[in-house]
Amino acid sequence: MAAGRWMGWFGSCCGDGMEIIEAEFADGVLRPTRRLPLRPGERVGIVVVRRPDPARWDLARLAKAATSSDTTMAEEGLGEWASALNREDER
Repeated sequence: MAAGRWMGWFGSCCGDGMEIIEAEFADGVLRPTRRLPLRPGERVGIVVVRRPDPARWDLARLAKAATSSDTTMAEEGLGEWASALNREDER
């Protein structure tokens, strides 16, 4: 499976020498979903970006754990942050 739309934003920040590779994690090992153009023994750096998973965003659980300062910060900045993301998506 190729890197999909869920990583579109990430692709815009990749510079020379960087490539988006989708991988599957199993038994403690990341396995690329396709062959990589690397030499045997070549070392690379990895940035792991997890796919969005609604199960990790249990809003009721998060709300119970939130402190008053968390709530205040979210109320003050979340609306503008969401609007900025929406504007970027519309481009």
